[in-house]
Amino acid sequence: MLKQWLQDYWRYGIAAVVVIGIGGWLMFHPSNATTVTPAPEQAIKSTEAKSSAVTSQSSHVSPGFVHIKGAVQKPGLYPVDGKTRWDAVVTAAGGLTAKADLSQVNLAKVASDQETLLIPEKGQGQQAAPAQPNAAAASASSGAIINLNTATETQLQTLSGVGPKKAQDIIAYRDEHGGFKQVEELKSVTGIGDKTFEKLAPQVTVGP
Repeated sequence: MLKQWLQDYWRYGIAAVVVIGIGGWLMFHPSNATTVTPAPEQAIKSTEAKSSAVTSQSSHVSPGFVHIKGAVQKPGLYPVDGKTRWDAVVTAAGGLTAKADLSQVNLAKVASDQETLLIPEKGQGQQAAPAQPNAAAASASSGAIINLNTATETQLQTLSGVGPKKAQDIIAYRDEHGGFKQVEELKSVTGIGDKTFEKLAPQVTVGP
């Protein structure tokens, strides 16, 4: 009986030691542990996408308009994108007239928003290359005076705020009234108010 008891005790004791040992090993070596590592490819792609967006935004160019007048087929306003050259603007305006004098202008220059370019006619005299919108003041201070009774439509367009339509109106008034008797008569021309007249007065004169 004692012998049987000792055998059972020894067998169950060994089993208990084995169970405790396995439990301890599993406690310090969990089999379901998962290590999360970052995905380097996704991080790189995200960085490249952000860089591309910044580059695209910085390369955007705001559009605008320029005014071309003088010896072209269709003077007026034309759109530019910040890279457009005056040669392209001339093409959009129907090209040059037979009287155009290109020796005084630079068509290779990039046309900027709100600029104005006058293409002079041959024998018309030196004219300023692409001028800023406030070129009227510079023209007046340079002493360039336009005779309202002899000026051509192209010459009238060199005046501040005078485009093709207003130049035609000035000539129509001149023809209808037998010429200008005084500069103040400009205020009687359609579209010329007091403010416009103040800009034009120093640049014009009335002669035979």
